[in-house]
Amino acid sequence: MLDPSALIRESILCTLPSIAPESLQNVIEKLMQQGVDSREDLQYVREQDMEEFIRPIQCRKLLEAWKPKEPENSCDLRRQMSACSPLMETSSLSSSPMSSPPMSPPHLRVGNWPDTFEIKWDTMPLALRTAIQNGKRPLPGDRRQFIRILVDDMRKFEVNPSRAQCLLIAKAIVRQYPQSFADTMDDGRTTIGAGYESILSQMKVRVEHLNRNNTLARRRKSKAVTAETPQRQPADSYGCIRWNPELPPEETSEALEEMRQRMTEIFSQEGLSGVERAEVINFMETTYYLQRQMINAIPGPAFEDLKQQWPYLFVPRCMCSHFELLTDVPIVRKIEAFVEEHGKILTEFFKQNTNNEDVKAVLYRAGCSVTAPNIIQLVMAHFKEPLDALIIEADVSSTPAMIQTVQLPESPRLIVLGPTLLTDQRGCVSVEGQVVSEGGSFVLGLAVLLSTYYNFNLQYQDQAACSLEFIQRICMGINPERGSKAHSGPTPSRKTGKMVQKKPSTVNPHVCTLIRKLNDFKWDFV
Repeated sequence: MLDPSALIRESILCTLPSIAPESLQNVIEKLMQQGVDSREDLQYVREQDMEEFIRPIQCRKLLEAWKPKEPENSCDLRRQMSACSPLMETSSLSSSPMSSPPMSPPHLRVGNWPDTFEIKWDTMPLALRTAIQNGKRPLPGDRRQFIRILVDDMRKFEVNPSRAQCLLIAKAIVRQYPQSFADTMDDGRTTIGAGYESILSQMKVRVEHLNRNNTLARRRKSKAVTAETPQRQPADSYGCIRWNPELPPEETSEALEEMRQRMTEIFSQEGLSGVERAEVINFMETTYYLQRQMINAIPGPAFEDLKQQWPYLFVPRCMCSHFELLTDVPIVRKIEAFVEEHGKILTEFFKQNTNNEDVKAVLYRAGCSVTAPNIIQLVMAHFKEPLDALIIEADVSSTPAMIQTVQLPESPRLIVLGPTLLTDQRGCVSVEGQVVSEGGSFVLGLAVLLSTYYNFNLQYQDQAACSLEFIQRICMGINPERGSKAHSGPTPSRKTGKMVQKKPSTVNPHVCTLIRKLNDFKWDFV
């Protein structure tokens, strides 16, 4: 007797002889996972069980081939039996398998089960039910128990629920009890991302944990073919409200070009000090449309060309003004307010909730000081990201020309000119190995650094992606429901160094977890 895999393979190849080997293997594994053990079981397969791996027409061909075949003379035989005995006909029809098809298991019968899935709230921990009835956040332990029970119930329908299926249920939970489960800032009103990333992440982690040794339950996707022509990425306009503005109605392209030329003349005569002139400040704001046209061109311009055409764009004041026009976020004030309002809570959280030796070292050096440099160091230490992935320390007497003699990274860096980050030293910002902006305090330098990612359509570097996204969401208040500034392609693993494919997510799971823990900590701290 053929084993189930060989039987399914033979049945598929009889109908689809030219099916791709990878698709064939995926369908075999999925059907075996769904419980197909014999040829008779194939009649209960549904299109939803295979549509992930093969095209709709191929699905329908297989389903048609697997339908139970009725003998040719069955109709004549049934009529003869009916003529002989009406009672026999009734008995025969009631016992016929065609008159009442056997019921299939729920996960085979309902392909869209997440749409009708009901959470059994009465089986959840009493403390969790009390919390949601009072509009409060459940305790972490109660929430974890809720996730365990929830996933167990979901796996009765699907052994390995997909992210899309978990997403539907996570949305429903947050929609029903937003005060208890939604991802929000500490004000309880500002939503982080779409609001359901943390509970979705917990669900998927639990699902993957339970299926860690189940090779038949794994989901596989075919590799996508990427186009070779340059295209704009979603990360370019991520979090922006005026990424590609229209020409102001009261201006013309020629008039804006004259303003740009006028600014280059002022720069040639007065250098960077010319930015203090009211005329330059006004021109920089008016020519914002022209600046975006050049920055958003495909392929993107080199920084040397940008600096030649727009020399004042790289002055800290204009960098932050451009960022504010682009995102509607006054970034310097945002950073200062965050340190003042949340720095103490963040520092206390790390003091009470970490076994990370790097975090302890930062706390030891910082003492009781709550400053922007210390907070950045704490966040990067928590995510186990090297400080030099974002900040480079240089000698206090260094000049931009001297700094550029050292090989600088391609991705943006804040170069602090001073003996230690414990003091608020002045600094400069480098992009693509060049110093593009200099002068100002640490907070201003950090604001310029963060502005470069948005102003010039840059992605976060992998070595500091968690810290940058945390600052973006918590400090800057930029929380789009879709997309990400993080690199989405293959990246080197921190543990093995091998290239791995990152799973796309709107909110980084590590960032989401830290924000959730901070929200839970705030209830006790306040």
